[in-house]
Amino acid sequence: MQFKYAILGAGMQGPAVAYDLARFGDAELIYLADIDEQRATQKAEWVNRLLQSDIVKPQRVDATDEQQVKRYFEQADVVISAVPWQMNMRLIQYALDVQRSFIDMGNDPEWFWNEFRKRDEEAKKAHIALVPDCGLAPGMVNHLGLYCMEQMDECHTIRLRCGGLPQRPIPPIGYKLVFNMIGVISEYTGEALTLREGKPHYVPTMEEVERIEVEPLGALEAAPTSGGTSTAPYTLEGKVKEYDYKTLRYPGHWAAMRALRDLGFFDEKPVEIQKGVHIVPREFAAKIIPPHIDFPEEKDLVVVYVHSTGVKNGAPCSITLEFVEYHDDATGFTAMERCTGFSAGIIAHGVATGVVPRGTVPYEQSMSGHTFVKEWLRRGMMLRETVSQQLKP
Repeated sequence: MQFKYAILGAGMQGPAVAYDLARFGDAELIYLADIDEQRATQKAEWVNRLLQSDIVKPQRVDATDEQQVKRYFEQADVVISAVPWQMNMRLIQYALDVQRSFIDMGNDPEWFWNEFRKRDEEAKKAHIALVPDCGLAPGMVNHLGLYCMEQMDECHTIRLRCGGLPQRPIPPIGYKLVFNMIGVISEYTGEALTLREGKPHYVPTMEEVERIEVEPLGALEAAPTSGGTSTAPYTLEGKVKEYDYKTLRYPGHWAAMRALRDLGFFDEKPVEIQKGVHIVPREFAAKIIPPHIDFPEEKDLVVVYVHSTGVKNGAPCSITLEFVEYHDDATGFTAMERCTGFSAGIIAHGVATGVVPRGTVPYEQSMSGHTFVKEWLRRGMMLRETVSQQLKP
């Protein structure tokens, strides 16, 4: 059976989703839409050239136009949102209105868990699945945590660490912009949801920095950022004692970003810079910072490190998963595009085939960790697994 997919957003991640679905998603047709029709056309042509096909069809769609969006959604079996996460609360409701399955790569976990799940029966009656946070982190890293958990009789801790980085640290902050700057700032502010002693617990972002050695990159620094755990702390409450997510960066990055935060550059309250002229510091920062960390010639990498502990067959057990993926010269996709877009493609195909249950589905309930990892490896991606278990006396 073949399926029609509609991707909204032809920026950094959308074309990678289209490429993955064309290869592994049993696709009959893939729409790729953007408010910039020229960008949608260029990206669709690029993906079609890689595939030696014409399966990807560009369209112009304004994501702020409700009726236009709904008409676009109605063309497909599954919709994939690749627009900034702030738009997804509205878009997922449009998908439910027109009874189309929908996934996104970032949403508001508390809103989804506390509010939108109330529409679960409505989604089930429409026989559709609505799944948030289907990217890299949140997304794939949470499934790697489940993969570890599924191998244990008892799981005590799950530590998720992930970062998108330039292949070498570049001044001024050792970072290359690999997705929307507003999204970066949003992750760096507020609080991060974790599990501590089996209960949901919030910790401040960019604090509790830890040092991790990851081969072949050497020393990296990990700090809490918001959104990375998605809804898992609610789902896993009472099942896992400790569950957290931290973002990996080159040493020195977090100190620099905390300084910007503490100086007010990430604030959302408007400030008057001269009589009658106000700016929002966060919006100003999102405009002024990107040109200084763009570095189009610098290739990127994605690093993932997952460590879990627990008990198996009555003895202490630990499982560590690691990989470093690099910019793909053969296709031109960045590491971030591949890791995010391919992860979303796995869930979108699972929705289309019925692997993902119907309803409003928290990400970590969309499929098993082992199912996800099998699909990840099928795409030629790497994953190094280390299992350590003490022998019974």
